Amino acid sequence: MTLPFLSVVIPCWNEARFVAAFLDSVFATTYPADRMEVLLVDGMSDDGTREIVRHYALRDPRLVLVDNPGHSKPAALNLGIRQARGDVVVRLDVHAEYPPDYLESCVRGLVEHPRADNVGGIRISRARDDTLLGRAIALSTTSVFGAGNSKYRVGASGPQWVDTVFGGCYRKSVFDRIGLFDEQLTRAQDREFNHRLRASGGSILLLPEITCTYYARSDFREFCSWTFEAGYWPFRASRTVGRWIGSWRNVVPMGFVLALAAGAAAAPRSRTARRATAVVLATYGLTALTFAARLARQHRDPGLVVALPPVFLATHVIYGAGSLKGALERT
Repeated sequence: MTLPFLSVVIPCWNEARFVAAFLDSVFATTYPADRMEVLLVDGMSDDGTREIVRHYALRDPRLVLVDNPGHSKPAALNLGIRQARGDVVVRLDVHAEYPPDYLESCVRGLVEHPRADNVGGIRISRARDDTLLGRAIALSTTSVFGAGNSKYRVGASGPQWVDTVFGGCYRKSVFDRIGLFDEQLTRAQDREFNHRLRASGGSILLLPEITCTYYARSDFREFCSWTFEAGYWPFRASRTVGRWIGSWRNVVPMGFVLALAAGAAAAPRSRTARRATAVVLATYGLTALTFAARLARQHRDPGLVVALPPVFLATHVIYGAGSLKGALERT
């Protein structure tokens, strides 16, 4: 079977720490060299990223550096898609590394499943810094307790039709049919696009045999900021585009925060409120500890029993607070 011409689109900005290892993994691909191009769309990085990319481009003409003066991620994606010559477009993230068969497996998934408009796989999460906290943060994003039912994070036993995947491998015709990424959205543009794709009758397929390794944030302050934004943007983006693009997993942390806030407010005057709040916290703590113990045993890392519960709690409270801001904001 002759594989279709493939355009790899990569939004990038100030990624000097990761871009060399990332490009090494991309160019180790089994995909035929004469059937692909790599468009790295850079937001005018000033940390040495562009020099590294130019060095790689001199060695491999498949790599093209595309300027993105505003360093907006959806603008970068759209610049790459407009310039793409391929019949298939795959979006990659610089904070990840990809096995040699990743691109070929994604494209074959599209070819072998004509119903699919977007194909992706499982994202294995690793810590950027190998500390106990870094490992706890990374593993929290792969746990059902931390990530809900997001299959590309928590895994799947077989092929599944899903609401979103990490990155994504799209038929180029999809963009002609439903348009490009919404440049109003500095976050959640993938979520909005995939929602629009499914609303138009398109389908998204997760194939668990396709995997990549993602390097999750290890700095706690950076993680908290990212988590708040992750909770905020499904609601902000929904308001911007005029339709709900989230799922139940975006609402649960907000409900948890509201329950705690209501309990704390009523506790001074109500014994029932104090007892109910205590039950909620005890149940939460026991559940968090159970998931932490499972992950600690699975990864043979006893320290996770201590580190994971506060990471889970921070995730849910901060995410829920971001969701509340997004839901209540009227600007």
